[in-house]
Amino acid sequence: MVEVTLPAGFLTKVSQTATDRAHGWDAVADVLTSPDATLVDRLRSGALAQTWRDSTGWLGEDAHVLTAELMSLDVYARGASRRTADADLADLRSGYAALVARDAGLVASIRELADLCREEAAAWTDARSDEAKASRVGQQDFITARLVPALPDLGGRLALEAEASVWRLLGRVMLGLLSADTGKDFQRAVLGEDRGRRRRSARG
Repeated sequence: MVEVTLPAGFLTKVSQTATDRAHGWDAVADVLTSPDATLVDRLRSGALAQTWRDSTGWLGEDAHVLTAELMSLDVYARGASRRTADADLADLRSGYAALVARDAGLVASIRELADLCREEAAAWTDARSDEAKASRVGQQDFITARLVPALPDLGGRLALEAEASVWRLLGRVMLGLLSADTGKDFQRAVLGEDRGRRRRSARG
């Protein structure tokens, strides 16, 4: 079977989408790793929120699954001058110890997913479209098998139980990213929230 050659512009776009998704999942893995000064800097500068904004840009109007959370992380970043970096790090470490550390094993799976996204991106770049499409399907199977059994519980635990607001936001981001990549509404399933209502709220 001869593989159809797709337009270069399309290949560039879908390759970038896969790369952005890799960055988004890498950022989740970074958050689920024992917090350090680098993570604090990325949150305080707004860089982490921008990474997730870029990683869901391919959704178009459906990017609303993360709009409220990313706007709140922007507010957190703008308020950094009123907090010390040490205080922010203490909040992150406290929440990590209480709610995240028990699921630290998820980090390896999330890194592996990010690597799969990069493999997809490389396939698109090389015009290996059938391989790229198969990779995307494989990612869905990987997410279902390796992330869905634990990540929704972790995201919900953070969103509902964390003392620090930043951890509550990060938990909601995890659920939003999982929703974006699978098409399943984990925010509603875990938190009881309706996407349509959140979309209208985000638009004001």
